[in-house]
Amino acid sequence: MIRRITIILIGILVVLLGRGFSYYSGFYRAPSTEMPSYEQIVIPLEPSTGYSDNYTASKGSILFDLVHENLVDIEELSVLISRLISRGLTIEFLSAGDELKEELSKADAFIIACPQAEFSKEEREIVDEFVNNGGKLLLIGDPTRSGEMNSISLDFGLIFEPDYLYNLEENDANFRNIFITEFKDSQVTKDLEKIALYTAGSITSANCSIAFVDQNTFSSVIETRKELSPVALTNESRVLAIYDLTFMTEPHNGILDNNKLISNIADWLASPAEVPGIRAKGEKVLE
Repeated sequence: MIRRITIILIGILVVLLGRGFSYYSGFYRAPSTEMPSYEQIVIPLEPSTGYSDNYTASKGSILFDLVHENLVDIEELSVLISRLISRGLTIEFLSAGDELKEELSKADAFIIACPQAEFSKEEREIVDEFVNNGGKLLLIGDPTRSGEMNSISLDFGLIFEPDYLYNLEENDANFRNIFITEFKDSQVTKDLEKIALYTAGSITSANCSIAFVDQNTFSSVIETRKELSPVALTNESRVLAIYDLTFMTEPHNGILDNNKLISNIADWLASPAEVPGIRAKGEKVLE
């Protein structure tokens, strides 16, 4: 009896081993892995904490648009707002029920950020009249929050393209985080050497660009144009368009000359318009 049980167990073992060897060619051996090349790892730039905002006190009122389904939180504009307040400017917000013409009549500058609702013909005419009478207009767009900015910017010859700018050669740890080192002379670009923009897009204009990407920075949509720019200044320096919001938010405002750029924007909003000369990096101002 014991012998018969032993034979049966041996038979079962043989069957199991046979099936095992028929499905598996041997014991598993993990493939060798290569250690990563740490030299190729790009570390994001650390924000600087040593920036000092130098300014001249002024007076005036800044009106922020909040009635066009603006896809932006006021906290995201807190750095810019604090610079404006420190210069003595009053901050007002255009809310539902407010009359645009009446509110603009009391303002020195109008800021529109990431609108999702179109500006009507009547609103465009009111804003155009405001600028023609010496008011400042700041347009802030962002490719990740595409909306209806062109419904107002087109009246000033500016097109916010449906693209984003990228650089695979030199960037701040991500190909969409681009650097800019070439500028035209203006109050907005004063003393800038290098800025970093995050998910920026290109603005098409008639020779109104004041900041230019390098030869290794490209558009996700535009392939034929060599000169791409995310910043434009037009209408006798009364309309400023910027196609990136993130650079002025914490902590990105502390990267390179971003804080200086924000201060320049605040100074521009607080002062009369000027007509810029032309300066590319390394060039003299043209007379």
